[in-house]
Amino acid sequence: MNNYLKTKTCIIILALSSIPSMATASPNSLLYISANDYSHSVRLLHPYYDYWFEQGPLVEPIAFEALKEKLPDISMCKANETADTIIRIKPSLFYNPQMRVYHGRLVATVFSGGGNVLGTYVGEAQQQGFLSVNHATQLHIQKVYAKAMQNLMSKFEIKPIERNGNAENKLPCGLVGAQEEAKINFY
Repeated sequence: MNNYLKTKTCIIILALSSIPSMATASPNSLLYISANDYSHSVRLLHPYYDYWFEQGPLVEPIAFEALKEKLPDISMCKANETADTIIRIKPSLFYNPQMRVYHGRLVATVFSGGGNVLGTYVGEAQQQGFLSVNHATQLHIQKVYAKAMQNLMSKFEIKPIERNGNAENKLPCGLVGAQEEAKINFY
């Protein structure tokens, strides 16, 4: 009887441990936005006041929704997940106070699961607007990023990749940021 309970307990534990792995299949594509875009503020200059904001929280929903239309099984990169395709988005924004124009740029680099670069796409846009109170400025920034993402998606294409079941040969999406080249920003 004691041996029977041990066997039954082992079977139940094995069955329960296999359920999460079956339910959470790894996505085919991952979206990576650098942690620096969430923690380091960008400064928009104006003669009378400045505006500071983080790019990551503004770009993430725009990029995720646009990419979800072309890649329905995409998810956000959290740590060490692997996928067949990893898409890194690098945002940049500049404000010209004399012309009252926001200039937005999104660079999407597509990596294979093994870390090879499959392509780089650039989307650029401009948005007229004042640099003013928080909500109005944030609305202008969201509009320029949305226009830049539309421009990027018009150029964006991913060729189907054969799924490689060997997870050992795949690059964790958290390491995509380590491949980033040095950047000098003068403003």
